[in-house]
Amino acid sequence: MVEKLMKVFLLVFLVFTASHIAFAEEDMKKMYYILSDTCPVCQQATEFLDELEDQKDLEYQIIRLEISRDREEVDPLFEKYNIPPQERLVPLFIFEDDEHILGFNQIFQSELEERLTGESSTNLGIFNTDLESVPLILATVLIGTVDGFNPCSLWALMFLVSMVIRFNSRKKMAIVGGSFILTISLIYGLFMLGTFTIVVNIIDYFWFRLALFLLAMLVAIINIREGFGKTSPLSFTISNDNKKSFVKKVRDKLFQVESVSGLILASVTIAAFASFIELPCTAGFPVIWNGLVSSYGVGFAEYGFYLMIYLFMYILMELIIVIFMVWTMRKAFMGQHLGENLKLISGMLMGFLAIVLLMGYEYMNNIWIVLGGSIVVIAVSTLIMIIRKTSGKKKK
Repeated sequence: MVEKLMKVFLLVFLVFTASHIAFAEEDMKKMYYILSDTCPVCQQATEFLDELEDQKDLEYQIIRLEISRDREEVDPLFEKYNIPPQERLVPLFIFEDDEHILGFNQIFQSELEERLTGESSTNLGIFNTDLESVPLILATVLIGTVDGFNPCSLWALMFLVSMVIRFNSRKKMAIVGGSFILTISLIYGLFMLGTFTIVVNIIDYFWFRLALFLLAMLVAIINIREGFGKTSPLSFTISNDNKKSFVKKVRDKLFQVESVSGLILASVTIAAFASFIELPCTAGFPVIWNGLVSSYGVGFAEYGFYLMIYLFMYILMELIIVIFMVWTMRKAFMGQHLGENLKLISGMLMGFLAIVLLMGYEYMNNIWIVLGGSIVVIAVSTLIMIIRKTSGKKKK
C-alpha cells in the first residue's frame, strides 16, 4: 500500500513539475534578436548571447531571426513594435515589452546583460574602465580636437570677432563669437549626421571603404603638401579671392548694424557662409569618424552622444579664442606658419585613419592601433614641425 502511494505521489509530482516548466516557458518574455549572417558586429553579439545563455538563467527567451532569410517574420515585428525605417538595421534587439536596442558594443552589452538576467550590472556604462569600452570615446575626443584646429574656421572666427572690437563692447563680442560658433556647430553637426546615415548602411562593403580611403587620402596628401608650404592646383584652403569676399561680407553686414538682434543675424549669416567655404577643408575627418563609429554598431541615440562629444571638442579651440579675445579686448589673427603646422598634423592623422578604415573592423576596433597610432602620428608631426622651425632659424 505504501509503495503504491509513493508511486502515485511521484507521478503527481512529475506531472506538476512538467506542467510548471511548460507554463513557465510559455509565460517567459521574448526578445527578438535580428541579425545578419554577413555582419561582423552580429557575430560578436551572437557569441555574447550564446555565452550568456550557457552561464545564466535568463528572464527572456531569445528568438534569433536572420534579416534576409526570415524576412516574413521580421517585417511584421518592425510594424508591431513601431521600429522606424532608419533603425531597421542589424544587430537589433526587440524586447516584448515594446523596447528595442540597436547596435552592439561594450555599452550595449552591459545593458543587454542587465535586461536579460535581471541583475544589476556593475558596469559604469560609457565610463566603464574596461579598455574595450574606451577606444571610441577617446578616438572621438582625439579626432574632434584635431578637426577643431581647422585653419579655415579659426581664421574666419578670429577675423569676425576682431571686426567687432570697434564697438568696444565685450557683450557684443561675446554675442557675435557665440552666434558664429553655434551656427558652425549646427551646420557641421547636420553634415556629420547626414554622412552617418549613408555610411552606416554600406560600411560593410569593401568597395565603399576603398572609396572613403581614396577620398580621405586625397585630402590628406593635399594638406600635407600645404603643411610643407607647397601649393597645388587643388586646395582645401580658403583662397585669397574667397577671403576677400568674406571680408567684404563681414564689413557690409557688421558696419550697418548696431542692435544686438542685428549682430546675431549678421553673425549667423556670416557663419553659414564660412561653413560652406570650410567644408572641403575638413570633410575628411567626419567621414572617417563616421566609418569608425559605425564599425561599433552604435544606435542613433548613442550616436547622438558621441556626436555631442565630437562637436564640443571641435568648437573647444574656438571657444577658447573667443573667451581670450573678449577678456583681453585684443585682436587675434592666424599666421601662415601656424596654419601650415595645423595642415600638416591634420593631413598626417587623416591619412593614418584612412588606412585603418580601409583595413576593416578588426583594426578600427583595436585601441592600440587607433589611439596608439594616432598619438604616434601626432608626435611625429610635432617633431617634423620642430625640425622645420629649427632648420628655418639656422638658414636665417
